[in-house]
Amino acid sequence: MLNIYKNQDDIPKDYKLVKINDIYFNKHTVHLLDEKAGEIIRKIDGAKWKGKYQIYSAFNQEVINIDKLSSGCKTVLNIMYNPKCVFSLKECGDNALDMIYTNNIGNAYCEYPVISFEMTTVLVHDHDGTRKIDSYEDLKGWWENVQ
Repeated sequence: MLNIYKNQDDIPKDYKLVKINDIYFNKHTVHLLDEKAGEIIRKIDGAKWKGKYQIYSAFNQEVINIDKLSSGCKTVLNIMYNPKCVFSLKECGDNALDMIYTNNIGNAYCEYPVISFEMTTVLVHDHDGTRKIDSYEDLKGWWENVQ
């Protein structure tokens, strides 16, 4: 299930908060990628995964370095491949947010509401503990009311 944190203080101490997804992806996640990454890359950036460090560009099928993926795509892959990290959602576009909420795994952080209409059930964490939320309206209300 997707875990969402609004306050840094609510993130477990043994989890790492990552605010700059591009750098984390380029240094760490890129080495973990496998065939599962190909579908994510295709759906978000329209590119085709060639192998660990290369993709075929969505524009002209030219082979380019995987570090050219969008920040949103890198965020989705970071969340998928790094379960002990919490990743900022600030750099995500709608297509990446839809993927994060439909994959419904991993850990995400943002101080303000960043919600996909594709959401199902998520776990929210705040100073009152953890609870499940399964509607867009309730999640938006939680995000706006957490101190």
